Amino acid sequence: MKVLITSPSLDENENVSGISTMISSIIEYSAGVFIHFKAGRKDNEKSGVAWLAAQLKLPFAFRKAIKSSRPDIVHINTAFEPRAMIRDMFLAMFRANRPLVVHVHGGRFVMEDFPSGGIRTAATRLLRAASKVVVLSETERDNILRRVPGLDITVLANAVAARKFPDTERAWGTKNIVYLGRLQEAKGLSEMVEACRVLVAQGFKFKFTCFGTGPDKEEFTRRMTSVLGENFHYGGVVSGRAKVAALNAADVFLMPSRFEGLPLALLEAMAAGCVPIVSDRGAIPSVVEDGRNGFLVGPGDITQIVGKLKFLLSEGQAGWEEYRRNARETVRSNFDMGNYTEKLKNLYSEIVSRENENSRRR
Repeated sequence: MKVLITSPSLDENENVSGISTMISSIIEYSAGVFIHFKAGRKDNEKSGVAWLAAQLKLPFAFRKAIKSSRPDIVHINTAFEPRAMIRDMFLAMFRANRPLVVHVHGGRFVMEDFPSGGIRTAATRLLRAASKVVVLSETERDNILRRVPGLDITVLANAVAARKFPDTERAWGTKNIVYLGRLQEAKGLSEMVEACRVLVAQGFKFKFTCFGTGPDKEEFTRRMTSVLGENFHYGGVVSGRAKVAALNAADVFLMPSRFEGLPLALLEAMAAGCVPIVSDRGAIPSVVEDGRNGFLVGPGDITQIVGKLKFLLSEGQAGWEEYRRNARETVRSNFDMGNYTEKLKNLYSEIVSRENENSRRR
């Protein structure tokens, strides 16, 4: 099976993106032949004249890549954000009649209604062009079908290579909270700063380590340093063994996003034995069971974030070990890359077989 697949840059030094990380894993662990087509901005890339010119050329480059590589199927990975939906609608129009998978990786408007008629039209055309739409959870499927009925939608939750994260013993002592991901306000950066401020004022001792980059990096690191001083560390962008080591050294994974899909960083952190405190948005509640393998909070609810952190920071060693064990087991049993690639292969085969049968009938 030959697949032309889209995503932003796969170089983590250029782009801290869950979509890119997921596509890198698909290419690495799948048996098929994948041709990567780059669609999406690099971190900190400005939307100037040069960027706009590149976007106008993108659909034509996409069609050229399809005609030269002759894939069996085209796999467009998108987020339900206005620019991404519009861009990917045009890519879908230029797919040269190839079977198409449209894979929705979260975004604000997966769960919220579209902000305008134009965005609604772009999303609808993109989804209706697909032979199959893939989403991250049952909740997302139901919400999309409510707005665009009649689609063929499959749920395929994200996954990670759990074996990359071996069990490690944590020393019992001062806890280390970690954030790993794109540094933008929508991830709950201000909420993290304010929660840490409250905890410090109440006498709680902890460290906070941050990895990633994005448009709000400078402001976030400045504010966290002013609150935590030497107990805050910014580690830049990490990948491979450095990422594994960073998560193995952490105790709590904190990501109080205002909207979300299913962050790979969450699955990686749980596989490494971190206890997550995350927003109850997108597909996250299908992974995190509040009080068993982690904790859920309402987006923007600093009181809840502080309360969950205080509870964990006050927890005894036996409680920590149970949360960590449950977090690891959740990922290894239900969100491992081996199962994911098998499901994706079967999905591709189903689509191509169906399209071939339809062609014979015509």
